[in-house]
Amino acid sequence: MPIYEKLMGNPFVDAGVCGICEWLGRNVQPEQITPTDLEQVVDDIAPMMQTDAGWRNLHGVFPNSVLTNAAYRKQDQVELLKKECRMYLDRIVELEQTGDCMGCGRREANTWLSRTNIPLTGSGKLRNFYPTFAEGAGYCSACAFAIQLSPLAFVATGGKFLTLHSNSWKALRSWTRVCVGDIRQQELQQDMTGCYNPGYANPRNGLFYMAREMVQFQEMRTDENITMQVYCFTNYNQGPELEIYYMPAPVFKFLRIVYQSEFKTAWQGIVQSTYVVNWAKVKSEEDYKNRANLVYEFLLEDRSILRFFLYRSSRKNRGSWELLSLYLKEVKTMEQIQLDKIKQVGDLIAECIRKSGRDRRLTQLERANSYGECRNILRYVIRDRIQQGAPEPLFSIDDYMEHLFPASDSFAATPWRETRDLLLFRIYEQLHNWLKEQGFVDFDEDNTSGVDDTSENELNQEDS
Repeated sequence: MPIYEKLMGNPFVDAGVCGICEWLGRNVQPEQITPTDLEQVVDDIAPMMQTDAGWRNLHGVFPNSVLTNAAYRKQDQVELLKKECRMYLDRIVELEQTGDCMGCGRREANTWLSRTNIPLTGSGKLRNFYPTFAEGAGYCSACAFAIQLSPLAFVATGGKFLTLHSNSWKALRSWTRVCVGDIRQQELQQDMTGCYNPGYANPRNGLFYMAREMVQFQEMRTDENITMQVYCFTNYNQGPELEIYYMPAPVFKFLRIVYQSEFKTAWQGIVQSTYVVNWAKVKSEEDYKNRANLVYEFLLEDRSILRFFLYRSSRKNRGSWELLSLYLKEVKTMEQIQLDKIKQVGDLIAECIRKSGRDRRLTQLERANSYGECRNILRYVIRDRIQQGAPEPLFSIDDYMEHLFPASDSFAATPWRETRDLLLFRIYEQLHNWLKEQGFVDFDEDNTSGVDDTSENELNQEDS
């Protein structure tokens, strides 16, 4: 049996194993790692990790360790780290079938450690922090060793650290490649600063930055269901903290498709438009990259981002129907037949509005505040089309019930706003230039003067 395997299960162990593999070479896999390889990694990394001339942020990972505790400053701290790692190496055994190690569950625990050596693990000999009131947490030497190298795969962010975990080994390796590549660059330039730091103090934005960087690698195919969890933590003595951010497989798949296709520029425009920032004061990306981003937050909270595809104040769409459809199919699992029907109805409404020479129906649709109002507006469009001599109906009763407004357990949960916004997107896409030519693009949601009295009265009367 090997010393390590892919995806041992513990995020810190997997980060360390990924870092070791990537340091040894791009084609090295966990099953190939030997004790000799581990000795080489220690000899390479230990000199760089000394805090005085290298890793400046290890206090938040391994407090009171031989590298960070002031009591060791007068000693050769690099040699102390090597000695500690060799102590683990001398006791490493191959994987077994079962065990009580908290890192792998595949070997017997032969060392008891606290947060000095394992981030977020108890507090010294205070037994109330540990299972069965033991003095520390039990790890096998192989997992303990891997965790000492885990900072190779960490991201420094606003005084904390991000570490990625995933159900995909390729995803972990792809991101670790970015981190290790940066550390090697620091080594070449003889300017060691520590964990990779792309300047993201906002961990949510940092997670999406990680996803964006990962998709550049060819092995990140779009046909795999890859989930990502990012642990944002600090292990400082003054107050350890932990937050966990989860990116579902559909969201990551959507991002992989977008960033590897012609949709990339349009998507970046949508994302940029939702930063909470005063754009008049922005001079560079550094001025907004850590501000709250509503697209990112909504995707992580499983909330619809459909509204951000609409630029309602100018009656304009952001992105194309194809990009919007991709999001709705991959993330919201909407069926193609429903998208096709909504697109068809949107096109017919746009044609009706153009023929009328007015934007009254569009204004009414934009201001609809209930399912009843939205339904009545569609009825008015049907009436307008009959007066215009349209040869076919706007939609069939089956289309209405199955695709436009499918049934739901609660009437309040009927997704009428989603259908309304999809229709608006398609109408804007079809009519924006015409609306601009006619002077109909300055839409003010607070101004209702554009709705005639008859229509207002009708809109306020919901069908029984």
